[in-house]
Amino acid sequence: MATPDFSQLGGGTDVEKRSFWSRPEGILGLVVLAGLAGTGLFYFNQIVEFLIKVATNTLHLAFLLGALGVVVFLVTSRDVRTATFFLFKTLMRKIAGLVIQLNPIAILKIYIDDLKQKRQKMQGQIDTLAGQLVKLNKKINENNAEIKQKFAEANKASTMLDRPGMKETASLATIEGAGLQDMNQKLLPLQRNMQMVLAFMEKVNQSADYIIKETEIKVRLKEVEYKIVKESSSALRTAVSIFKGDPDKKFYFDESMEYIQDDMSQKLGEMKRAMDLSMDFINSVDVQNGILSDKGEAMLDAYNKGEFKLVSLDTNPVNSPTAPRPGETFPAKDANYRSLLD
Repeated sequence: MATPDFSQLGGGTDVEKRSFWSRPEGILGLVVLAGLAGTGLFYFNQIVEFLIKVATNTLHLAFLLGALGVVVFLVTSRDVRTATFFLFKTLMRKIAGLVIQLNPIAILKIYIDDLKQKRQKMQGQIDTLAGQLVKLNKKINENNAEIKQKFAEANKASTMLDRPGMKETASLATIEGAGLQDMNQKLLPLQRNMQMVLAFMEKVNQSADYIIKETEIKVRLKEVEYKIVKESSSALRTAVSIFKGDPDKKFYFDESMEYIQDDMSQKLGEMKRAMDLSMDFINSVDVQNGILSDKGEAMLDAYNKGEFKLVSLDTNPVNSPTAPRPGETFPAKDANYRSLLD
């Protein structure tokens, strides 16, 4: 079973800068490159035919090889590649500036909408996990009832050993009872871990709701401030020379916008990672592990002597002690779930 790494939820202290390809101009660059590649594939036959015609002429072939050598040199030269990539980024940035309105407020609103959808999906996963926990509790209780029935059948068959087939019936009943007990012993650690994860996800859901609302308030406030500044700037165009002479207001405004954007991006990113990790765990839970072992006769003797103890559900596993009670054998945890939340 996949085990989530909850140590990643803290996030880094430094906000990493986005790469060129993750920015709007980078996305536009990818679209342009994809278009060029598609054009090359579309005219591939014509290009190959042209190259074949050129290669049939010795002089043309020499020019072609020379051009190929220049291309190889340009591709293998680091300085040329750096300069070319810089010019490409500059061109894409200018095109993106003409086509795309780079508005951080609009970007944050889109990101908040995406997080709301993530939160709604996580709430559905929480409901699914809660339903699986109910099914698991029901399965353990049903197994306990069936264990009692099987051992009762074994006792009844043991009193009629003089009849044909009774010995085999008693043995089969004890084997089934032992298998059900082993199943419960392996389901109990999973039941405890599911309760812990469900409680954790409930807290994550509450935190997500709080952070989204807080961020929406900040974005609305910053949107109002930005709108006021733009309207004020439009009304004071005649005094533009004064503003150029005193750029402090513009500086503090830009600094405030950058700080708010970085702060919100970091918090929303941490919350999104917490949601994804929690969903990965939910999708990996399997509440129907198989039945193993054969401890029938020993458990039947213990049951007849009154020493057999059924598995009791732990309603509060987080705060309950883990040491076994007197006279009770602590259920061995399955190795698949031993380090589930380490």
